[in-house]
Amino acid sequence: MQRAKGTDRILDILEHLENETKPVSRNALAKALNCPRSTIYSLVDQLVARDWLTQDDAGTISLGHRAGLLGLAYSRNARFEPVAREVVQRVAVEAGVVTEINIADNWQQLVLISATGRSRNYLRTVEGSRYPLPITGSARLQLADIPRDLIRRNIPDQDFRLGSGASLPFEQFCDEIDQARVDGYFIARGLIDRYVGTAGVPIVNRHQNCVATLSIILPQADLDARQDALIELLRRGAEELSGYLRAAVWAMGDRAYSHLFQDRLFHDRPAPV
Repeated sequence: MQRAKGTDRILDILEHLENETKPVSRNALAKALNCPRSTIYSLVDQLVARDWLTQDDAGTISLGHRAGLLGLAYSRNARFEPVAREVVQRVAVEAGVVTEINIADNWQQLVLISATGRSRNYLRTVEGSRYPLPITGSARLQLADIPRDLIRRNIPDQDFRLGSGASLPFEQFCDEIDQARVDGYFIARGLIDRYVGTAGVPIVNRHQNCVATLSIILPQADLDARQDALIELLRRGAEELSGYLRAAVWAMGDRAYSHLFQDRLFHDRPAPV
């Protein structure tokens, strides 16, 4: 039993650091995981010694190079990601804008794959970046099947603050989710920046669940001028990927979808004994 608890806590540490954007202290990690500091210190020391974690001069920790190697090993064995990357690159070149595949991970938007088109605009994205769901157009598609009370419970109030500083009303967010389900795409203007627009279409699995989105980010004026053509381009790319998923299983996408029916990590986890 003790071995299982120790394994769970090692996985908790790695999963928590996966979602962190900067190094954290051992004390902060113990508090976030509701775990005794002595246990965290011991486990972190073991993980640092084996290069799963790295420690800087200030004593704070982050994922180490072995965690990166594990991701590379996953990429070598994954079947969907290479196909998806080809589609993203093609759409980026044809549209001339930033193109992404996004998934919802632990109630945040995760940029899984990204490519930049020929446009010289200032917009860039980084694979692995995370954003609050309400400021992304993709969330309007990914949350179509999720009960409203679950959405309300798992998205904190601060995540509804837009780039303009205004707060997006929850009911408006739900109305936009409903409209995106009807339209089969979503156009977002001014969520992140008043001059930036996004457009996205769903990528669905064999059960017709939206497991990811194919999206573009571009200046709003460009989106307004080419909206119909860009939506059609996105639809073709998403249909190609959805067709692939009708015959193949994409564990990451299915997991991302199923986890939206659960509360955020650690909410219901009992205190350590």
